Amino acid sequence: MKAKITRSLAALLTSCTLLGSGCAGSYTAIRPDRIATYQASPAGSPLQFGYQFDALRQHGHNKKYVKKEQKKGYRVVAVQVKNNTATEINFSRDAVLYYGDRPIVPVSSTIAAQDMKQGVAIYLLYVLLNVRVGATSTYTNGVQTSSTPGTFIPTGPFIAGGNMLGAGLANKNFRRELEQYDLTNRNIRPGETVNGILCLRETGVAPLRLELRSVAASRPAPALPTPPAASPAPGTTN
Repeated sequence: MKAKITRSLAALLTSCTLLGSGCAGSYTAIRPDRIATYQASPAGSPLQFGYQFDALRQHGHNKKYVKKEQKKGYRVVAVQVKNNTATEINFSRDAVLYYGDRPIVPVSSTIAAQDMKQGVAIYLLYVLLNVRVGATSTYTNGVQTSSTPGTFIPTGPFIAGGNMLGAGLANKNFRRELEQYDLTNRNIRPGETVNGILCLRETGVAPLRLELRSVAASRPAPALPTPPAASPAPGTTN
């Protein structure tokens, strides 16, 4: 009895498995100016501040960047700021961002984009993923009697190149949006509302608030706990 086994089918299945699990990820813009609902600070605050955690996860197919966000210990937050004062406010100079009860400084867009970008060179491994079409082997009573190598198709370089271009373009779009909505040294005119993306070096979630630096400086420091009274040494009297 003779049987022909087509190797190209096995190669095709292997290729599909690798491509499905390891393709370059795209980047979908967050667009904080189009977010309809923010968790907002109390109305009437000098700086009206709204925010939304998990911006990468909630606004697009950013699986690669969400993984990097978690791995690198970041929180990407979409924010909205309205200046209710009568003077121009500089976000970095005149405002203090609080994470819970402690002040924090967002990471610059350039550093955050570099930290959370997806790898590009890793896709060079796909150079090895080539296909032979029409390769067959003939067996008689379980013994291979003949074989044909088929036609070699160098699919690997094309797959590698496509993934590298895709990853590079996604990283570029990611960096561009972070830079576009970077609030570092951003001046906000009286009555103006601006949107931004803040990259925080935090792993958890805590309430955020934005205060004028002058207000934060005037708030009294929390009282330090009183140390316990020292116990008298043995054998002494007060």
